[in-house]
Amino acid sequence: MQIAVPIWEGRVSPVFDTARNLLVVQAVNGRETGRIQRAMLPGQGPSKVHALSTEGIDVLICGAISRRFLDMCSINRIRVIPWVSGPVNDVISAFLAGTLPHPAYTMPGCRKRKRRGRRRRGRGGLNMNPKPWK
Repeated sequence: MQIAVPIWEGRVSPVFDTARNLLVVQAVNGRETGRIQRAMLPGQGPSKVHALSTEGIDVLICGAISRRFLDMCSINRIRVIPWVSGPVNDVISAFLAGTLPHPAYTMPGCRKRKRRGRRRRGRGGLNMNPKPWK
């Protein structure tokens, strides 16, 4: 398995789309067997995802990622784990241990909010119990 992580100053890069460096980690049976750092040009568009696919990347762990790149990864059968932040070595260890995604490595502001029994009615919502006209 090959895992790619865009990096910036030893941490997961906050935005995949503009990342300039990529760490590629090879793993077998949940253990790291090697790693290499590669340079990427920001904004390469489809060629950036094509390069990941050509490299044989199975999993992309990243921070924010645009819908365009996410869809391209999906088409190329690259599993994406988005909204991740933190020191790259800790994130890789968490992934190999099977504990990613994890709240400790979720980008600030990206945690799922708990619903408190309220339903949103408004733009685009369908009210299944409309009030009768008076």
